[in-house]
Amino acid sequence: MEPYKKRRWKRMADSQEMAFFTCARPGRSKSKDQPVEDKIVHQWVNNLPGPNTSIVSLLGRKPDGTSEFSFYSFYGGCDDPTEAHGGLSFRAWLDQWHGDRAIEVIEHPTEDYVRIPPEILATVAADVERLLVAGRTVVLVDSGGETRTRQVCEHMGFTEDTRKL
Repeated sequence: MEPYKKRRWKRMADSQEMAFFTCARPGRSKSKDQPVEDKIVHQWVNNLPGPNTSIVSLLGRKPDGTSEFSFYSFYGGCDDPTEAHGGLSFRAWLDQWHGDRAIEVIEHPTEDYVRIPPEILATVAADVERLLVAGRTVVLVDSGGETRTRQVCEHMGFTEDTRKL
């Protein structure tokens, strides 16, 4: 089911419910290292929570230097021109196919299996906070939907909201 490992988060100190979610990248439910067809990405997008959805992506590089966008027909913000395959950026792909959703994308490329550097962690947290205060539904994404996203959530004082989604 897409999005894979979708979780809702809450802050114990806040009485106000926030629309803050984490999940894995599109297609992660199918494979860790195989190409992902656009139809799977469409399912992922169509099942994102909303309205007013903002995707905060932590996708960047695998430990071997491979782009975490190499699975797709689109490319990411940290990819160099040789990795673009002449295609669209993730943001442009979303605008082309899901423009009616007006999904905002903010990319903070990080490295899979590596702790997020403090300066990037602070920047990600500031963006998430700004979006939540603005009433956006925030979806924080990493490759597997657990390690880097959890690091951001813990840094911000969020705990998993175990109520049924």
